[in-house]
Amino acid sequence: MSTGFDLQSVTELREKRHLLASGALFTERERAHCRARPVPDASLAGLFAAKEAFVKALSSLGGGPAHTFPEVEVVHGPAGQPRFRLHGELAAWCGERRIDVELSISHTGDLAGAVVVLLAGTASDGPAGPAGDGLASDRRDTP
Repeated sequence: MSTGFDLQSVTELREKRHLLASGALFTERERAHCRARPVPDASLAGLFAAKEAFVKALSSLGGGPAHTFPEVEVVHGPAGQPRFRLHGELAAWCGERRIDVELSISHTGDLAGAVVVLLAGTASDGPAGPAGDGLASDRRDTP
């Protein structure tokens, strides 16, 4: 088991518009989701905190392969619960190690925070989920 936690200032992230629109941090699906939320910048800050928390948790497991933030995508289940959809070599690496991921995101005022828990060797659907899709958490969340 490994945990990661991160806090992100909404104001600080808002000031980095060039990064927000570039694709360097978020997928188009993530940006579209946040645009539909009541406070888009707070939602983006929450997603950024989730990605940072994931990287921190991953570092305790040996760090995994090189990856970019868009390869650590946050998707949402039917009830809005956040989940990770991993892509590329990172998805394969986590799948081979049967890593389950738990994610919680919250924001209030100018802060967004996220907690990630990685559970190695617990995935019940095989190396990469039932469809081999690299989803490292709730595998029913396939978009």
